[in-house]
Order: sequence, then structure tokens, then C-alpha cells
Amino acid sequence: GSDRIAEVAETLPENSIIVNVQGDEPLISPTTIEKAVEALLQDETVDMATTCEPIHAIKDVLSADVVKVVTDENGFALYFSRLPIPFPREAVKKYGSLENALRKEKDLLSVYRKHTGLYVYRREFLLKYTKLLQTDLEKTEMLEQLRALENGAKIKVVEVLEGSIGVDTKEDFEKVKQIIETENIVYRRANVKDALAVAKVHVESWHKSFAGIVPQEFLDNLTVEKREQAFRQRFGEENYKMFVAETANDGIVGFADFGKSREKDFAFEAELYAIYLLPEFQRKGIGENLFKLCQKEMIADKVNSMYLMALDVSPYKPFYEKMGGQIVGKGNHFLALVEYETVIYGWKDL
Repeated sequence: GSDRIAEVAETLPENSIIVNVQGDEPLISPTTIEKAVEALLQDETVDMATTCEPIHAIKDVLSADVVKVVTDENGFALYFSRLPIPFPREAVKKYGSLENALRKEKDLLSVYRKHTGLYVYRREFLLKYTKLLQTDLEKTEMLEQLRALENGAKIKVVEVLEGSIGVDTKEDFEKVKQIIETENIVYRRANVKDALAVAKVHVESWHKSFAGIVPQEFLDNLTVEKREQAFRQRFGEENYKMFVAETANDGIVGFADFGKSREKDFAFEAELYAIYLLPEFQRKGIGENLFKLCQKEMIADKVNSMYLMALDVSPYKPFYEKMGGQIVGKGNHFLALVEYETVIYGWKDL
């Protein structure tokens, strides 16, 4: 890819800065690009720049499709690899494998960084770089940035928080396809000002999804006013968090919220209270995205496990199971004096 870019660079003015976005990173954020360019503008000694982001999933550390990077104290690349770097030797000796070590010692995950498929070059460096022969490390790892490192280039690695999905597998492709199909959806942290809009989603979802399943008396008593008041109270609770999905035309179309466990004797640290979407926005991947936002936030808060309570008659049980929930218990709940069995889904290791 860099060779083809160099052909175009020959026609550009001297001292140009050239951005190379890899084709397998179609969702890369404009903010990420700006930060990488800024690295060259701020330091004339930097030959090229790239970006990285924190890794939050153990499977990404172990996957050869996810390129990892380690840097020095000034943020310059020391090495890129498809293998897990750095390698926590003592923890692996203690637990028998890297996967076990990462599951047992949650803080280990925080040292890993995923390399994002973005490169920013100075024109003159790019022209010189593409004339260099492939190096042994580059051929071994199949990572062309190693050619630059082996030849003494200074590669600035800028850490960003805007995540991106690299398309390396069919599963990645399907994820990106789903996101693009719903690209008008914006996800954000909710606040008390969203209480009314969220209440409307909650009530409409219940009325349309549970009609004929639960007593009509219960649905009639489930009003927007009551739910708005309940959400306003929850926003004032410690550790309560909510994410919403919204569009420019429809406003908030879905939400997911979580907080402290309401059951003191449960061996789970957090409770996923609910995920609700307007019916016309269901089965578009929005619920999955909201679920993952909550999960990612819990991991960032050092929360290791969560549970969710659902009616046994809920039409959403297949979704919870698809997201990895395991049935860990059962109970009961009354709706308009009618007793219903409940199912408790648990996620023991986020």
C-alpha cells in the first residue's frame, strides 16, 4: 500500500504530510486521524505516526489478527507484533497460560494496546522508506511498519479512545456491515434530561412487545409519567449509568442501563437493569451495541461480573443468550397480582 501512495507523493509539494488509512479500517474516526497528523506537526523529528487504542477483550490479546504495539516512555514504537506483547512471564508461570493469567489478574489487560490501521508520513520519509528492501522481521510478521523500525525510523504512536473495528475476519465484516446499515444511529451517555424520552421508549416497548403476554391491567398502569419519575430518581443514584441510541429524526430510540446489584445475596457485582428499543429499531444490531457499551463501561470500572433478571415469558431471552448470558437461577415476580417465573442470566467473567 505504501508503494502506491509513494507514486502519488512524488507529485505532491515538498514537506507534505500524507495520511494512509488502511482499507480494512472503514470506521476509523476523523478525530483519530487529526491526532495522528498533529503528532507530526508538533515534532519535526518524527518520521511517521500511527495510533493505538486500549484492548478490552482477552480474545483480542490472543488473536493474531489484532496487531499489538509497545512503546517507550515518550510514545515511540519499540515493536509491533501479532503475538501478545508484552508477555507477563511471572503471571503465566503462576496460572499456567496467558489466557488464565488475563482472566485471573484483570489489571494485566491494561498494558495491551491494539495498533490501528492508520499511518501518517512526511513526504520525504515516505519516498525514502518505500525504496528500502523488505526486512526479515517484516516478512516474518507480515507487518510493513517493521521495515521502518528496523531502519531506525522514529514512529510516534498516539493513543486514542475512539475505537475502530479492523476487518480481518468474516465476523468483523458482518459487524461493520451492520454498523454501516445503521450509521445514522448515535450512541452516548445519558443524563437526567433524557428521562422523559427514555420513559417513552420503555413504555412503548412494553406495550408492543408484551401485549397478550402479561396482564393488560399492568400495561395500562405502566405510564410515561411514572417511568419518567422513576428514571429521574435513578439518575441520582450512585454508580447508575445509562447509554442511549438516537437518530436525528426520531430522537432516542433505545437505551440500556446498569448499576449496583439490587439483590445483596447474589455473587455478581453489577446488574444490567434493562435494554429496550422501539420495535421498529429492533433486530438492527442496536441492542447489541448498547449491551457492549455497558459491558465496556463495567470493565473500565473494574467490574468483573453482572446479571440480568427477565420474565420467563420474555421474547428477549434469545438475545440475552446470544450475548453470552448463562442461566444461573430462577425466581418469581408479580405483575398485577399475577405471578410470573423469572430467569436470572449471569455473566461471571466480563
